[in-house]
Amino acid sequence: MTKRKNIVLVLLILSVIVILIYRSYTINFTNEGIINKVIDRDGYSLSLETKQIPVEIFIKPEWIAFNLDERKELKIPLLEMHNTNILLDNVWNRGNDIYFSFTTTFHMKYKAGKLLYNGFLNEDGTFTSPAGELKLYDQNMNEFPVGQIGTGPGSSFSFGIQPEEQKLISEGFYVMYSGFNLYNYYKR
Repeated sequence: MTKRKNIVLVLLILSVIVILIYRSYTINFTNEGIINKVIDRDGYSLSLETKQIPVEIFIKPEWIAFNLDERKELKIPLLEMHNTNILLDNVWNRGNDIYFSFTTTFHMKYKAGKLLYNGFLNEDGTFTSPAGELKLYDQNMNEFPVGQIGTGPGSSFSFGIQPEEQKLISEGFYVMYSGFNLYNYYKR
């Protein structure tokens, strides 16, 4: 019986060690863990390099939810810049508008790198909403009005297109957005 208890004890200790190693890895070496440490300035220095980096994205007509109450969960990569991917997350026809939601993913390097972030990351750990512009253009580069605009969580952004403007997007449209800021970071 003592041998069995020893085996159980050894297995329990090994399990705890594996859990601790896994937790340490996810906190310190994964994209999510590194971005959280960089933003919190936990062992990293972070500096703003360039404000309001312009991005241009084309939205294809097949990605648009034209039918009432239609929702498309897409996760389509649209643009990669400075170790940051911008994805079209979902499109939802809510009746009063067609709402487009974008999210970002990061390819964080452990020691140093660059990233685009939607807003200002202040020294005290707070976040300030972006001051960038969002403009929409039809296929012929004619600007049309943006409806509701949203930001967050994190580096995400979204906007709506009103019913009276929806005929302009039937062949796709361009999104010009200047809410991203370019940051440099490095491990201290």
